[in-house]
Amino acid sequence: MSNTQQAGCLATAQRLLQARYENRPIEDWPEALRPVSFDQAYRVQAMQMDALGPLGGWKVGAANSVAPPTCAPLPQRFRYASPNAPAGESLSLRGIEVEIGLILGQDLPPGQAPYSMEQIWQAISQVCVAVEIVESRFVQRDTVGRLSTLADLASHGALVHQAQGIAAQDMTLLQPEWARLQVGPQPVLQGPNQNPAGELTRLLIWLANQGSHHLGGLQKGQVIITGTCLPMLYAAPGDRIQAAIQGVGELDFICA
Repeated sequence: MSNTQQAGCLATAQRLLQARYENRPIEDWPEALRPVSFDQAYRVQAMQMDALGPLGGWKVGAANSVAPPTCAPLPQRFRYASPNAPAGESLSLRGIEVEIGLILGQDLPPGQAPYSMEQIWQAISQVCVAVEIVESRFVQRDTVGRLSTLADLASHGALVHQAQGIAAQDMTLLQPEWARLQVGPQPVLQGPNQNPAGELTRLLIWLANQGSHHLGGLQKGQVIITGTCLPMLYAAPGDRIQAAIQGVGELDFICA
């Protein structure tokens, strides 16, 4: 990456950090600040993590069952074990997604032979119910482009997960038959797993062998979230969030 590109990535990272710190979404997103490649978007992520770190985990997903995966780092400072939850002043959009969370019991560093799914699964110690709180540093996040959204830590706001998951026994836990989500007084949303990425194993193989390498690979204690099981709902301040995944467990907290 040239010095000019590095400077552009730094300017983008600084503007996204400013919007995050001030909790003031960006209305005008100049073309000069928009990443033009995946490499640039991931570089912007890494630059933000220099300020937001340490790294508490990863989100990985794909638009559909054949689309290439993408990922984003999750800052530890925005990770909460239920019943703890983020303070309301840091939230504005409050998009709520129920996801399968995987807690790593071993490191999977880069630089070794490609990890098989069996090796990756052996490194996972717990499976848990997780809720990602989606936030955006953009007023119109659907119009700024895929790479800008990816650079914005893929619209990550905060992560709430079970304080204690269940042992990662067999990989059928990655294919639950149903999930349930209730946000405040809204009707319960329950149905079959609708993760658009399809088979999660391909996401995990990519994340371990490629996606996480720009920030040192996967490390013990980190949590991986794997894409929403149900359509996203929006919370209001003070709403109670109740989420469940078949075979994994339940999660209950207040979204301030």
